[in-house]
Amino acid sequence: MSVAAATHGRRAPHTSLRGHARRAVGRDRNPLCRPVDRAYSRLVAASALMALVTVLLAAVAAVLVHRAETDDARDLARHRHAVTAVTTGPAQSDDPRAGSVREQAPARWTYPVGPEAGYVPVPEGTVTGTAVPVVLDDAGQPSGPPRSGDLIVTDAALVGLGAVLVLGSCTEGWFVLRRRRLDRRADRSWEAAWERVEPHWSGRWEGPGAQR
Repeated sequence: MSVAAATHGRRAPHTSLRGHARRAVGRDRNPLCRPVDRAYSRLVAASALMALVTVLLAAVAAVLVHRAETDDARDLARHRHAVTAVTTGPAQSDDPRAGSVREQAPARWTYPVGPEAGYVPVPEGTVTGTAVPVVLDDAGQPSGPPRSGDLIVTDAALVGLGAVLVLGSCTEGWFVLRRRRLDRRADRSWEAAWERVEPHWSGRWEGPGAQR
C-alpha cells in the first residue's frame, strides 16, 4: 500500500454538527479520535456559533436602521406640508448635463409664508393650468416628501444583507485559513504515525512463514 493511499483517510469522516459539538467539548469517547480531529470540531462549532452571531448582528443592524429612518421620516413629516399648485407653463426637462433628467414646470400655489411661485416636479407632458400636488417645507419652499415605508424597509434590508456578507466573508476566510492549518497538521501527524506502523504492517506479510 502506498503512503498516498494510506493517507487518503487522514481526515475524520463526515460528522454532523451535533457530533462536532460533542467532540468539541470532549464528550466524544471514540478511541480513534485524534487531537487534530477535536481541534477541527472546535473550529466547526466556533464557525457555526459565529454564523449565528452574524445573523443576529445583521438583524439588529437592520432593526436599528429601520427605527432610525422611521423616526427621521416621522419628524420630517411634521415639517412638510402638502398643497395644490397650478402650473403656469408647460413641462420642461432639466439639463441632462446636470446629472438629472426630470420634468419640471413653473407653478403658483398658496401658502401663508414663503414664495407662492416656482418650479415644481410634474409628470411628463404636463400642460399649463394643470393642478399638481406640491410638498413645501416650513419656509414655503418646494421640498421632497419624507422617505416612504417601502424605501425604509429596503434600506434596512440592504444594511442587514451587507452585514451578513461582510461578517460572513470574514468568518469564512478565518475558517478556511484555520482548516488549512489543521489539514497540514493532520498530514504531519498521519505521516509520523504511518512511519511507526508501516514496518509492522509490512512484517506481517513478509515475516517468517509468510508465503512469498
